[in-house]
Amino acid sequence: MSFLTRLSLKNRALIALISVVAIIFGIIGAGALKQELFPSLENPQATVTASYEGATPEAVEQEVTDPLEGVLTALPEVEEMTSTSSAGSSSITVSTKYGEDSDDVVKALQRAVSQVQARLPDGVEPTVNTAGTDDIPVLALSVTSDADEDKLAANLDDIAEPELKKIDGVSQVLISGAKTKQVEVTIRRDDLEDEGANLDEIAGILQSNGIPTSAGELKSDEGTAPVEVGTRIRSVDAIQDLVISGKDDPIKLSDVADVTIANQPVESISRTNGQPSLSVSIMKESDANTVDVSDAVAEKLPDLEKSMGDNTEFVSAFDQAPFIEQSIHDLLVEGGLGLFFAVLVILVFLLSVRATIITAISIPLSLLIAMVGLWMGGETLNMLTLGALTISIGRVVDDSIVVIEAIRRRHASGGEKFANILAAVSEVSGAITASTLSTVAVFLPLAFVSGQTGEMFRPFALTATIALLSSLFVALTIVPVLAYWFLRQREAKVKLTREEKAEIRRNRKGMLSEWRSESKAAKKASKKQNILTAGRHDEPGTESTTAGAGSVGTRSDATTSTPPRYDSSAEETGEVDELAGMHSPVTRLQKTYMPLISFSTKHPVVMILVAVLVLGGTGAMIPQLKTELFGDTGQDSLQISQTFDPGTDLDEASKQAEPVEKILKDNSDVESYQLSVGGTTFGFTNDSSITGTYIVTSKSGISAQSISDELQKDFDGLKDVGQVEVQSQSSMPGAQTIDVTLSGSDTKELDDATKAVTDKLEGVSGTQSVTSDIEAVQPVIEVKVDHKKAAEENLTEATIGQYVQRAMHGQNIGEVVIDNVSHSVLLFDRNADTVDELRDLKIPGKPKEIAPAGAAAGGAGGAGGAGGDAGAAGDPGAMAGAPAPTSEPRFIDLSDVAEVKEVKTAPTIRHTDSQRSTTVSVTPAGDDLGTVSADVQSALDEVDVPDSVSVDTGGATQEQNDAFSQLGLAMLAAILIVFVIMVATFKSLLQPLILLVSIPFAATGSIGLSLLTDTPLGLTSMIGLLMLIGIVVTNAIVLIDLINHFRARGVDLRAAIVHGARLRYRPILMTAAATIFALVPMALGLTGGGVFISKPLAIVVIGGLVSSTLLTLILVPVLYLLLEGAKERRAEKKYVKNMARGQVLDVAEARAEQRPDAPDRARSGKRSGTTAEAGSVATVEREEPSPPASGTAVERPDTGEEPKH
Repeated sequence: MSFLTRLSLKNRALIALISVVAIIFGIIGAGALKQELFPSLENPQATVTASYEGATPEAVEQEVTDPLEGVLTALPEVEEMTSTSSAGSSSITVSTKYGEDSDDVVKALQRAVSQVQARLPDGVEPTVNTAGTDDIPVLALSVTSDADEDKLAANLDDIAEPELKKIDGVSQVLISGAKTKQVEVTIRRDDLEDEGANLDEIAGILQSNGIPTSAGELKSDEGTAPVEVGTRIRSVDAIQDLVISGKDDPIKLSDVADVTIANQPVESISRTNGQPSLSVSIMKESDANTVDVSDAVAEKLPDLEKSMGDNTEFVSAFDQAPFIEQSIHDLLVEGGLGLFFAVLVILVFLLSVRATIITAISIPLSLLIAMVGLWMGGETLNMLTLGALTISIGRVVDDSIVVIEAIRRRHASGGEKFANILAAVSEVSGAITASTLSTVAVFLPLAFVSGQTGEMFRPFALTATIALLSSLFVALTIVPVLAYWFLRQREAKVKLTREEKAEIRRNRKGMLSEWRSESKAAKKASKKQNILTAGRHDEPGTESTTAGAGSVGTRSDATTSTPPRYDSSAEETGEVDELAGMHSPVTRLQKTYMPLISFSTKHPVVMILVAVLVLGGTGAMIPQLKTELFGDTGQDSLQISQTFDPGTDLDEASKQAEPVEKILKDNSDVESYQLSVGGTTFGFTNDSSITGTYIVTSKSGISAQSISDELQKDFDGLKDVGQVEVQSQSSMPGAQTIDVTLSGSDTKELDDATKAVTDKLEGVSGTQSVTSDIEAVQPVIEVKVDHKKAAEENLTEATIGQYVQRAMHGQNIGEVVIDNVSHSVLLFDRNADTVDELRDLKIPGKPKEIAPAGAAAGGAGGAGGAGGDAGAAGDPGAMAGAPAPTSEPRFIDLSDVAEVKEVKTAPTIRHTDSQRSTTVSVTPAGDDLGTVSADVQSALDEVDVPDSVSVDTGGATQEQNDAFSQLGLAMLAAILIVFVIMVATFKSLLQPLILLVSIPFAATGSIGLSLLTDTPLGLTSMIGLLMLIGIVVTNAIVLIDLINHFRARGVDLRAAIVHGARLRYRPILMTAAATIFALVPMALGLTGGGVFISKPLAIVVIGGLVSSTLLTLILVPVLYLLLEGAKERRAEKKYVKNMARGQVLDVAEARAEQRPDAPDRARSGKRSGTTAEAGSVATVEREEPSPPASGTAVERPDTGEEPKH
């Protein structure tokens, strides 16, 4: 890679221009990046929902859920399927593979649903939906006003919604909590009987009138005109004036029914800080900037409050933008502090402002280049990408530190600047390239990590990779150019004696005269030389010669005015004097290390034993670690869930929520809260069981998670309020509970097993709550029709169901548009509020005959269905000419044809892969998910369940196990990739093993510091361990590379190790210290922003760097000594064997010399042989044999030890 340095030094102006362009585009890219909380994640799930009003859970299961599951199971896209059948609704969740196109999945599900549509009950129309992180509202607002709710809702619809939709980036505005109007047609039973009207006929009249029908086209001279039959109903009066059949004459609907516009029954209650409110959720477009959309909405709200009047106030219940902005700000502050500490460390070690600035320039340049990469790649600035940038601050300076330290060491040895820089970079370029590639390569396996983990951390890996590769490019190109321009070369100081100084003064005049005379001739020669070297006259370099001993007054050629010619040998060949610095004096810093490295190399066995003990201690610490999936995100909001007992109506639920609200009001750390009963803040409805959801916002500077324990303790003291649980309002995807799923075909055995599991898990320590979905039961009114009696009254289950539906909540007839607003039309017969009233419900029975049988039959037909009479009844003329009725309506009690009773049943019926199932949910009390999961599994192993029931553990436990196992495989793959890079670098299979041995010891510091700081091992910690695989080998690569250079020049093994370690001591300490101190602000969580990403990762990397640095300085040299020493001993044995064989040949040659025909070659007394060692051929002269060495023998350098005699 040194060719990049040579090219850069030859084109310094171009490199400067590239740097400026990178800075400009980096700043532009940073400003253009969208700011998000997390990367966009596609949820690999789709939901099929269907509403079946009035049906029991069993009816929903049999008539809706089972048919849908039958067709969905056959789809190849479906990997797992769960369903919930509750009163009036069915919900089926389909899990698909990550990476599946959500649009294709939706289309496949819709095609499957359409196949079974005809088999579903009338009015049941399933819908298919998907959701991802982009579907989370940007912000949710609670709206209060002095106006009544109807006016406030109208203002939101007419004023707020249109204005909010105009904002750039807003895709949808959802308003929830407002009461919806409906048209109610309520039958007056007495008037109906007096007028002799037919209830079924009224339903038919309502359904068949008011809907214009296209009848074709008529042609005329003026053109073609469409024919439309009927008039659209546009008012309540038009409905009241509909004509129906009476006993004698046609009558109006208003004669037997009241027609009014009323509010639909309230299905949810919304309150903000105890005051009734409505909710507004703002959804953004997929390519919109979350922060920009939120800011634009916030800017619009004051104007909307003025426009709507009545003291209207918008209160933020949930807003992503402030948390995003605060987190980004905090991470930038921590990154800035890390940059400052890293530069300070470099300055302390180098003691040179110029060298420090040159080295530190790589940090902003690398980060800005990474910004350009993110911008061009379409990524966003989120917690993960920004976390990767802050984590990279300490690492991106490592390559530049090694380069600048090598350049300074070269400069200290004298020589020409250009050649020194090129030689220094050539010396370390291979090592830093290998180390950077090793650090980057560990992220490659993340491309094959599937699921949520892979989706989330790929942007993190991409960001870190771009930053690290940018740092390598900067170190090999920009840093050498800056060093050439700004780094001063040290001049050797020569101490002169008094006599030498006197001689210089005496010869000064003569030297000046000589220079002047030579200068004239030199000027003439230089003109010709300048022409020849015009293209390279600015290259640094001289052909200076130093005065020899005793020639103090001799003038060197370099002092003449002749422009020096550049010696390009170093540039063209790239030759490096690896022995440069071997005889350099030992610095004070190195003196602290020399006794340690000397002792280690003298007592390698002792150091190996110590390493084994450390490794054993590391293994002993692992079981003590806490584990979790994601840590506390540090958001200022949390969610509280209140589950009411089954059968609790909305009014009672509202009353039970008041004690919870009082606790929130009295808590001084709570800024505001928003309550939704029977729905959620974001406008989605829950299943049949009523729940209350609180979104609580803490005061500024207080993490919502920090007050959760206090609130939970207060809630536990409440009675008769259902179950209240505090949950983190985390935007991190993933389950929050450990879910134990039991499946079986036998309902009784399944219920018994679920109860046994629940009882056992309640005794597990470390749990906050244990709940199961069979604990709760709700009352269901069962109407069992006696088919024989119903047939005698000309009734069927379907017609009886319609009558009961009209009495309970009205029969949905259709819709009408009044004042440009669509209203549902419901037909009410008689309200039945209790079981007794339902039993006494009057329904049409067999008509009473008052005429001959022939006439009576026609009346019965009208009573039974009235389908054919409906059209005639709609025609007043036809009604006027109709014959008199031959029968009169007759009403019976519902109890006459059906048994009405109240039964207890489960509020929901769950399926897992089309089989009945139950779920026991365990909420961990602390942050040690792994321990609780293990205890739960141990408890499950002790439960005796029937063979027909299967038990599976899922939820947070399954997600953690899947994530950890995949990251574990990624680590193994990363180690293999690093090994391949090391083999390519060192051309050896054995030396890379030394580096791989260092990886387990890096875990020593990581685990130890995690235990010391009580930091659980989560996904971000695992990513830190993955990064360490590449980081810990970095310094070892640079060290072993220099030792190999020394040995290649024939330096003794131990001397090469000692001096290589001594010369690499400072850069190793510098790179480690710079990285560690750059991460300290994040490890401490000084600002609190993004701590769930940066803090665990920083702690793991810091701990691993501390232990791996000590390992590199001590254990790596020891292992190298043992490995290479063994190789040398094998070579010596081979040499001795060859020498013994040579002696035998000597005897043979001596005998041959005595023969007269012996060749001259034998009489010479010499014979050349060859011995092969490590792939090289060395000539062995038998007259003076010498022991083998790894290269040409040179004078043994001073190791700082006393020579042995």
